[in-house]
Amino acid sequence: MPRNSLWALVSILILFSSVLGQSTPPVNVDPEVGFRTLYNFTGGGDGCCIYGGLAGDQTGNLYGVAYAGNSNTGYGDLFKLTRGTRGYSFQVLQPMVVAGGGCMTTPIMDRAGNVFGVCDGAAGGYGTLWEYSYRGKFSILHTFNGLTDGSEPKDSVVLDKSGNVYGTTYSDGPGGSGTFWEYAPSSGAFTVLHSFSDDNDGGILPAGPEIDAEGIVWGTTEFGPNCYYCGSGTVWNYDPASGTFTTVLNFSSTIIVEPQSRLAIDDAGNLFGTAFTAVRNNCGLVYELQKSNNYSPVVLYQFTGTGGDGCEPFGRVQLDGQGNLFGATYYGGYYGNGTIYELTPGASGWQDTILHTFNLSNGSGPQAGLITDGGGNWFGTTSSGGSAKWGTVFEISGVK
Repeated sequence: MPRNSLWALVSILILFSSVLGQSTPPVNVDPEVGFRTLYNFTGGGDGCCIYGGLAGDQTGNLYGVAYAGNSNTGYGDLFKLTRGTRGYSFQVLQPMVVAGGGCMTTPIMDRAGNVFGVCDGAAGGYGTLWEYSYRGKFSILHTFNGLTDGSEPKDSVVLDKSGNVYGTTYSDGPGGSGTFWEYAPSSGAFTVLHSFSDDNDGGILPAGPEIDAEGIVWGTTEFGPNCYYCGSGTVWNYDPASGTFTTVLNFSSTIIVEPQSRLAIDDAGNLFGTAFTAVRNNCGLVYELQKSNNYSPVVLYQFTGTGGDGCEPFGRVQLDGQGNLFGATYYGGYYGNGTIYELTPGASGWQDTILHTFNLSNGSGPQAGLITDGGGNWFGTTSSGGSAKWGTVFEISGVK
């Protein structure tokens, strides 16, 4: 989300939420699913505008980043929701002005309990990679300079089995259109592994990478190939063992354009993501790249934004143990404030079920993916809405 339009966007969402909504409910709604708001942001000392998702530790505590707010700095904060017998208690762990501000990241936690993330540099600069250790120490691991390493890292980073950190920058770098990089905590070494140049590799990376079971790193570009801020986007991978970068797919030959989210990968190596279509007024889609078919793209579901269906799935999808996909849409639903959905595979295709529709008072504009505790409970954030209209953390429970 462009930072210079942040406050205007929130105002527009609040003003037009009822206008965008639909009065007719969708065909598929799960009435047995529970919903509760775990925290309402006030826009004061706790921050506001939660564009990223959550990380969870082994005891059920949740970690996230507020993009803005925090009365001490105005540039958001790293927060923790600690689970207790009477609910969750909120704590600011670190004001993010020291990390450059503009944090849209979904934090990630390693096995030791250290939290990693990025900020895009709204307080000045080109962005940072940071760590909050299990001991409570906050550290800047790398400061981007724009020219040699890229600028505006926006999405989540990913860790390999050795604890190395992989991430992307949205733009700039030697090729001018973003970078893919690695940080090695053991040595402190930062390495640009590929610089995107809007050649066959494409360019502009709003989404971070993901790693499959074989250790191959996967990602997407929003635009290209061979086209600056145009084209349909690409899918790429990188083999750390050989140091080989490959453009796997050019979306220009499909109806899929501008992939938005970090990829999800199932046990068979199939890839899942969200994007838009090459038609006017489209509401986006969920697609699959099938490994057994040379990663040929298949559209699993196209959102309509009508009849209570969602619209604009910016966040990544998440798989459960049965192969179902869970995600959020930024708009749509009964009231135009977004939805939580489940896609279930079947003999006649993928079935869309609305698990929750936001109504502004309980949240609005979920922009990130969800996480699960594995017990049928899913957790996420909204960028605005809630009792104070500045965003929420929520739980969906009882999903079977």
